[in-house]
Amino acid sequence: MALETPPYQLIKRQKPFELRRYAPYLSAQVSLTAANHRDAANRGFGILANYIFGNNATRQKISMTSPVTAAPAPQKIAMTAPVMVSGSGRYQVEFSMPGKFTMETLPLPVDRRIEIVRNNPKTMAVVRFSGVFQQKNFDRQIQRLRSWIQGHGWQELAPPVVAGYNPPFTPWFLKHNEILIAVDGQEN
Repeated sequence: MALETPPYQLIKRQKPFELRRYAPYLSAQVSLTAANHRDAANRGFGILANYIFGNNATRQKISMTSPVTAAPAPQKIAMTAPVMVSGSGRYQVEFSMPGKFTMETLPLPVDRRIEIVRNNPKTMAVVRFSGVFQQKNFDRQIQRLRSWIQGHGWQELAPPVVAGYNPPFTPWFLKHNEILIAVDGQEN
């Protein structure tokens, strides 16, 4: 049985790359401090799974969707000098919500760390790959995707998002993973 995913229109395909236009969708998100994408996804998954398994205001179970995504969280920080970067940071882990829900009908989370978000339409450059959910693998795919984006003259609009589509027990060679980067791109 296939899980529901956020709806999109395929604009361009050059395997293993795609340019997609995503329609608006709702998601449940949690922000947390983590060393990397993998650590964030592992820790955030349990918090969000608890919500969809019934830990919400109406105790309603919500269907599982895919993918589970992890991305650096946007930060609103006052401008200071000097600028410093550290090896770990804040990440947002997200589950998209089934399309049958609206902001009014989606059960409210009991866990105050969870936020329900309306995602606006966006264009995403994507690379699809198999393999284990490891930062080294992500970094290699991010560089491949950035080269493809630059080759088309598109601008990155947000940090890379790591998306995993399979349960942990899926063999590595069957895993469906993606890196997505929001871009200003359109196919000419």
